[in-house]
Order: sequence, then C-alpha cells, then structure tokens
Amino acid sequence: MPYKHARPTKRLKLSPSLSTKPFRINLLPFELVSEIFILSSNAQLALVCPQLRHCSDYTKVDWLLHKFHGNIIKAVQEGLKYRFFSISLLEKFDQKQQQLQQQCHGNNDDSKKIRLDNQMIPARLWGSVATHTLARQLLERGASPHKPKGYPLIKSAQLGYLDMVKTLVSFGADATFNNNFALRASARRNNKEMVLYFLDNLGLKPDSETLKLCVQEDLWDMVTILVDHGAVPDMSTVQMT
Repeated sequence: MPYKHARPTKRLKLSPSLSTKPFRINLLPFELVSEIFILSSNAQLALVCPQLRHCSDYTKVDWLLHKFHGNIIKAVQEGLKYRFFSISLLEKFDQKQQQLQQQCHGNNDDSKKIRLDNQMIPARLWGSVATHTLARQLLERGASPHKPKGYPLIKSAQLGYLDMVKTLVSFGADATFNNNFALRASARRNNKEMVLYFLDNLGLKPDSETLKLCVQEDLWDMVTILVDHGAVPDMSTVQMT
C-alpha cells in the first residue's frame, strides 16, 4: 500500500512577532541587502535602507555597472549625477577599464584614465570647495568647462571661488559669456579681487549696465574701479548720482 502523507488537521499559525510586526529590509544581512540594491538598480533604495549610503565603493561600482549594463564609460557619465560619486569611485572605474583592456588586448597601461571629452560636469560640483577636486579631475579628463551655457565659471564667480575661476579659464572657459555676466555678478557682490582679475588679467571691459548696478548698491569703490577701467555711465546712471 503506497504511503500517503497525513493531512494536517490544523493550520499553522505565525508567531505574534512575525504576524504583527512589519518586516524591515535592514534586518537582512548587509551583504544580502547590498546584492538587492545592486540588482534592483533603484537609487531610492538607499532612502529605505539608510545603511546603503555607507556601503563600500565596490558595491557602488557594481550597482552602476549593473544599472548601465556593464558599460564602464556610461556608468561613469551617468554616475556623476549621483551625490555619492567621488574621486575614489572614479579611480576604481579606471581600474575596471584597465582590467578590461588587459583581458581584451593584453594591454595593461595603468597610466590610461577614462576620458570624459565634452561631458557636462554636474552643477553641484561648483557649489562647494569640497567638490572642486573632483571637478578638476573631470576637467583634466576632457570634461567641458563651458556646459551648460557658461554656468561653471559664472557660478564660481558668483560664489567668489577665484581659484576655480582661474582653473576653468586655464581649461578654455570663456569669461565673456552672456555679456560678461561673471564680471557683472562679481562687481555687484563687491568682490574686488575677482573683478580686478577679470579686468587686468583677462582684459574684460566693464559696461554701463554693470556700472549702474554698482551705483544702485552704493558700491562706490567698485564704481571707481570700473570707471578707471573704461566704464562709461549712461544718462540714467548720471541722474542717480
């Protein structure tokens, strides 16, 4: 007679701790959570499980590579949009690229770095001195000092970052973009050092609109600097004095 499993007479009941408390993802082992993070390709998962913000750079690299289908260049270009992207992460992608070249061509040149020719640098990198090192690294790899519409230099001038303005100019940024807007913004903020750099080092010419703004703000020392460098007041500016 064939053996038959005895049918249970009672249904199994979950323990109160499992049935009443919602399951939390951070109760899982961190290695498993990291793997879920990578395979989900969901950047918002870090909001659900804050521990992922402190995951290793290798986990972040794997996440970006999975999200962008193993394309190293694309992973770097798109990865720059995320705040967790760092110089350390960039260097690890360099290592991945070098390993791939060695496997495919037998060429392992450690000096070769990933190029980012004409790539737009994220706006957040211009807002703080802490992120300027990464911005410089990207410029050295060919990233654009102009995109979008002269913003990098204008923003750096507005915030008073003279060293970064000089760096951008050395990489080809145009300080005259948008009718000398960087000069105008610096003058209105009474940043004499920045204004003198634009006027004396780069040879920019102040216009009557920049002069008028300084008169309106009662920035008379700045007015003197602009007039000494050739600014000519229009009739409306004369009437304000």
